[in-house]
Amino acid sequence: MRRPWTAAGLMCLAGLELAWFPLRRPEFLAYQGTAATSTLMIATALAGCGLHSVCRPHRATTGGITAILLALLSFPLANLGGFLTGMLLALAGGALAVGHRTGGTPPHAPRRPSSPVPEREEHP
Repeated sequence: MRRPWTAAGLMCLAGLELAWFPLRRPEFLAYQGTAATSTLMIATALAGCGLHSVCRPHRATTGGITAILLALLSFPLANLGGFLTGMLLALAGGALAVGHRTGGTPPHAPRRPSSPVPEREEHP
């Protein structure tokens, strides 16, 4: 089974980039207020989306959509999305995760019908 390593790496890198600015001087976290809190929550969620996409590649679309929504949320909530760098990394990683296929049957391939269930014989 193929795993979306590039998508997961970009999402985790976006989370690290977003968390870097508030955690650069942790003694000032109390002064940064809700901006630092929301930034750290978004960064943690982005890293979680990346790990989720690697651990469960058949559900990478869910992690990708979540990462795209978090990237769009990071623009107003997290220092312009980590000065646009973190937001762009998260958007790219989310888009790659949404487009990921695990290597199963292609979507245009017809499915084989399942084998019919034998009918039960009734005895009088």
